[in-house]
Parts: sequence; C-alpha cells; structure tokens
Amino acid sequence: MRDRNAEIRKNCTDAMRKSYLFRGLAEEELEVLLDSDYLRFREYGREERIFEESDRPEDIMVLVTGNLLIAQDTMNGKRMILSRITDPGDTFGEIYVFKQLPAYDMYAETIDPSSILMVAADLLSEECGEAYAKIAEKMMRNQLAMFAAKAYMMNRRLRILGSSSIREKIARLLIERQGGDSRVRVMPREEMADYLNVTRPSLSREISAMVREGIIRNEGQTLVILDQEKLEEYV
Repeated sequence: MRDRNAEIRKNCTDAMRKSYLFRGLAEEELEVLLDSDYLRFREYGREERIFEESDRPEDIMVLVTGNLLIAQDTMNGKRMILSRITDPGDTFGEIYVFKQLPAYDMYAETIDPSSILMVAADLLSEECGEAYAKIAEKMMRNQLAMFAAKAYMMNRRLRILGSSSIREKIARLLIERQGGDSRVRVMPREEMADYLNVTRPSLSREISAMVREGIIRNEGQTLVILDQEKLEEYV
C-alpha cells in the first residue's frame, strides 16, 4: 500500500509539473497542495464517465494518467467529439467552474483506464485562506492564459467544421496537425468521424479516394501526405 501511495503521489506531482494550471509553482507549493483538502485523486475504468451533462461543475480536472474524450450527444443520439485529453497535466472542465454554470452541457468519458486530479473550485476563490493566497493568485493568472489558449484552439476547430466538404475537413485537419514532416498521427476512424461531424462510411470513402488520387497514403492511425500542393488546394 505504501508503494502504491508513493506511485500515485509521484504521478500526481509529475502531472502538476506539466500542467499549465500549476505553472510557476515551487516544489514546496505543489507539496502543500497535495497535502491539502483542495486536491482529490480519482481513478476510473475504461469507457467510464467522469461527469455527465447534468452534473454540477465543482472541480477543475487535471489528467494524471490515461486518456479520455469530451463529447456531446445530439437529439438523434449521434456522438460529437469536442476534444481529446491525452497528455498528463491537461486540464478540462475549468470554464464551467469559472463561469459558475449550474450544469455541464457535455460529458467526459475515459478511453482507457485513467486517473484524474480534482482541484476544488474554492481554491481559486477568496475563501481559500491566507495560507493558500499566493498559490491561488498564481493559479488564477495561469487559468486566464489557459482560457486564451483554448479559445485559439477552438477557433482552429471551427475552421475545420466550417469546411464545405468532407475532403476539405480532412485536408484542414491534416494541415492543422502536420508537424515538420509528411506523417500525421490521427485518431481512430470512428473518433475522427465524430470529431469532423461526418459519418464513418463517408469518411472512409473520402480517405480511400484521396489515397487513389495519390494525395495521401493510409497507414492506419497515421496518414502520410504524398502531395502537399494538391492537399492544400482544398483549404
């Protein structure tokens, strides 16, 4: 049990060091938070809901291990993936806490077994007490920077969703995610279809057509761009 607790604490500390929310905090400040009642560690199984659309937002959540998705279901039951949380230190749910909304309008579900650090909203309020005041001040500044970064990412997502055709959506997604070479890692096809708000068969057909035309090569969850100039004609 002692070894298990030590492993959990190490994972939490590593995630906090990587998280923008805790940026600039000294090691002793991280230790203070871990020993406080403001942080709680939770573990979830595969495909388990972390929160539902009707739940009341009370915590800012930080991924420690695993990966998950944020999604909404339409009236017809179609899932729309809003984002994926994959890196330790990634935060989610903070906007609902900051705006003091009565309930979520989306849900979070694990893809694999995952663990989350729950940060109580009270920590970022005037009620946190003098002992945590300086820590809270740093975290609030970090949170404002996080909002700006997420607003920028959402704007990029809207450009993809606003595309007039499936091919344009695929092209924009690949170019947005392209690094320094021609290989682009993408999500599994079902998740990719949900993310682009298209059907799985339609997505598969369009990818197959782009392969036949020599624009890309399909390597499962990696799409290799073969003709950059042709791909960019669709954006």
